[in-house]
This record gives sequence, C-alpha cells and structure tokens, in this order.
Amino acid sequence: MINWLFRPVWLATIVFTMLNDSSTLWSQETTSLKPEAKEKIVLKVGTKQSPPFAIKNADGTWTGISIELWKHLAHELNLEYEFQELPLKEMLSKLETGELDAAVAAISVTSDRHERVGFCHPHFSTGLGVAVSSRRRASPWSLLGSVFSSRLVKLVLAMVAIVVVCGFLFWLFERENNTTTFGSQRRQGIGMGVWWALIMLLGHKGIVPVSKMGRLLALVAMFASIIVLLILTGVITSVMTVQQLNSGITRVTDLHHVRVASVTSSTSAEYLRQRRIFFHGYSTPQEAIQAVVEDRADAVVYDAALLKYLAREEFSNRIDVLPVLFNIQEYAIALQINSDLRKPLNEELLRYRESDPWDALLYRYLGE
Repeated sequence: MINWLFRPVWLATIVFTMLNDSSTLWSQETTSLKPEAKEKIVLKVGTKQSPPFAIKNADGTWTGISIELWKHLAHELNLEYEFQELPLKEMLSKLETGELDAAVAAISVTSDRHERVGFCHPHFSTGLGVAVSSRRRASPWSLLGSVFSSRLVKLVLAMVAIVVVCGFLFWLFERENNTTTFGSQRRQGIGMGVWWALIMLLGHKGIVPVSKMGRLLALVAMFASIIVLLILTGVITSVMTVQQLNSGITRVTDLHHVRVASVTSSTSAEYLRQRRIFFHGYSTPQEAIQAVVEDRADAVVYDAALLKYLAREEFSNRIDVLPVLFNIQEYAIALQINSDLRKPLNEELLRYRESDPWDALLYRYLGE
C-alpha cells in the first residue's frame, strides 16, 4: 500500500531530475556554440612634434590641428588608436612595412612620398616661409634708403619731366592772352608755366588759364595730379612694407646670398637642394630658429604656418616672419598604400572641413 502511494512521487522526481539535467546540458551546449567576442583592432598612429599641427604636452598627450582632426575622425568612425612618436623617415618606412596604420603631423604630400605611402585628402595648404632675427629690423636711415629705391627715383624723374612739359605748354598757350602773368620774356614765361604745372600737380586748383587750350591743359593736369599722387603713395607703401626688415630677402634667389638654416629631412630642405641653395641643417625647427637668434644664420626656411606659430609662442620679439611665401604644399594624413581606412576617413574629412568647428580649430591655433 505504501509503495503504491509513493510511486507517483518517485516517478515525478525522476522526470524532474531528467528534465533539469537536459536543460543544463542544453545550456552548456548553447554556451559552447556562441562565438567568442572579437577583439577590437587598435590602430598604430605615428606622429612627431610639429607645432601647431602636432604638439606634445607635458603629460604626454597630443594636441594640434592635425591631431585634433584625427581624434575627430577616429571618434566619428569608432576607431581605437595609440600614438607613437617617431621621426618622419621612420614613420614613412613603417607605413611601407605595415608596422604603422597611419601617420598624423605636418606631413606634406610629395610625388616621392606618394609612391611609397597613401594619403587622405589634404586638410591644410601652406608654403615655405622665411624668418629672420628681429635685431635685423631696419634703422631709420636704412629704411629711408629703401624708400628712395630706383623705382621711386624713376617715378620722381617722370614727374619732373611731366611738370617741365606742362610748364612749357602753359607758356605756349597763355603767352599772348595772359602777358601779366607770363610776361614778355621767354625764360620768365616758361618758369611761370612750370610753377603753374607744379602747384597743379600738388593739388592746388587756384590756377585760372585764359586760353581754351590752357584751360584744357589745366583740366588734364588736375586729373594727372590725382593719378600721380596715388601711384606715388602706392610705391612708397609697397617699398616700406617689403623693406621694413633689413633682410635683403624678397624672393627665393636672394637666399643664395645669405646664411640659411633649415630642418634636415624636410620638404624645405629638399626644396633648397633642388634650388642649389646651401643651408645648414638642424634636427628641429626650434634649433634652426635658435641659430638665427644667435646670429649663426641669417634666415631660416621652413613651413610658414609653423614659423608664425613659433614666432608667437616660443620666440616672441626675437624673430620676424617675412611676407615671402613660395613652394606651395599641402598637408595630409599618411596611410599604408591601398589602406581600407582611406575611403571612410576621406568621407568624414570632407564633411568636417566644411563645418564651423573646423574653422574654429584653425582660428584657435593660427588666428586665421
């Protein structure tokens, strides 16, 4: 009787145990069939000190125009990365061998580099500039000598010739109808005509010719006076702007006659070699600029944007960047050839360059 009563309980216990064991087994099998979590790839990104595009802070973090551009692109594309500080040569070499995924700094796009590595769309256009020591500022006498250049002397001689010709014509047209002013003697009359032409050229409008031809000549002289004064003002302003530094450097060919400093293994160094301009190479732009400050060089040739940044941040009142720009170049993010990153990076880069935050970024570092 007792066995008959407990038999259902015993059977239920056996069934529950079997179901529980099978459920556990299924759970274990299901768990074993789940794919393992895929590790996210951490990109290796090379960079180097090149203010204001790549700046290493005291705590080891990186900022700058190119760095902040990369951070924005990586955030938008959900990329993980780590920076590696390397010389430019090593960055390019490791991109070729696949040891680096990208390089971000002030890296200019050249035909030689384009054969070795890939590039994103350029994000900044600049050129080579020239900086000289602030102690080479022109003295008042040298500045005065620059103003009286050959161009200005030719303009003054042309003005004198115009005054003499107009003076003779005034005497010729007015001598018969205005004897009171021009008199009867030729020398006195021509002298008065020159006086008329001179004061009209200087803007005085009180001259009243009597003859019709004299009045027409006076009208032409008044318009000519305005044009001549505008040209004269423009020439003096131009000369003072270009020659405000007693550097003697207004074009690339002038670099042949001064002691030039630049950065070894840079685009500026390659450009100087192509132009056969002798220069002394330094490891960093700061060292090249210091050579100019210490009068071991007359001028430093390097990227214009970097020179302006360093002139404001590190060498204030010690160097001046000349209004000279040549060898226009473009900066871009370097990648491995045929990198899969190129297309998504380019798409996001174009969107970012058209936005207000990009303009704000440039203004923060360059003030432009």
